[in-house]
Amino acid sequence: MGSDKTTSDLAGVFHVARRAVEDARTQVDQALREVHEEVAGAREQVALLQEVVRTVTDVDTIKALADPTRLAILRALTRDGLPKSAKELAEDLDQPQTKLYRHLKVLQEAGLIEPAETRVVSGIVETKYRAMQSQVSINPAENLDETREAMFNVIAGSLNDYRDRMLRSVEFDKPEADEEAAKKRGILINLSATISVERADDFQRRLEDLITEFDEFPRDPDGVRVEGLVSWFRPRMPEAAQAPAPGAESA
Repeated sequence: MGSDKTTSDLAGVFHVARRAVEDARTQVDQALREVHEEVAGAREQVALLQEVVRTVTDVDTIKALADPTRLAILRALTRDGLPKSAKELAEDLDQPQTKLYRHLKVLQEAGLIEPAETRVVSGIVETKYRAMQSQVSINPAENLDETREAMFNVIAGSLNDYRDRMLRSVEFDKPEADEEAAKKRGILINLSATISVERADDFQRRLEDLITEFDEFPRDPDGVRVEGLVSWFRPRMPEAAQAPAPGAESA
């Protein structure tokens, strides 16, 4: 009789344990479904983000972009489309975290970034931000005089930031003995020539097509990270050089 009771008690324990395992499995399955839904939603947002190109024309937004740190924040947020906190951005940009809050506020007020999610970490509310566009195109034509200084700072900030990043990569990169392998690590080419207007127009169109192709590449977290800066300009001759010399006959 004692043996039957012991067997019954063990069966009851096994039954309870089995129910607990089944409940835990159900909870895990539910959690996995929620995670999959969140990942799918994030991927959808990234896909939609990759299609958004914003053209900035107003003075205030152009001035908001006239800072190398804010440009670096936007680049970091649009690189893979994933939201990042001030702490993550500070690690990415090698900047003090406290320095970034003011810049994040300016970018948010300009409508260039927005809060994506918040969570409590060690009793502190942490906000993650995402860019509201995949690419920013600046067109100061409507306010040339008011944005001249800001545009100068945008260009200077972009060039200086890219220079620093490339030199940092060269400093810590391991030299490649093979020429083709070295090219894949990075190249720097300075172009300068006098060519026909037609050829210049055609080359610029093809260059713009390549940039568009790059922008449309799907982001791959497991792929290779690349950095680039495309610059193309046609310098104007000084007015003194364009004017005919005194006494020269006009054609």
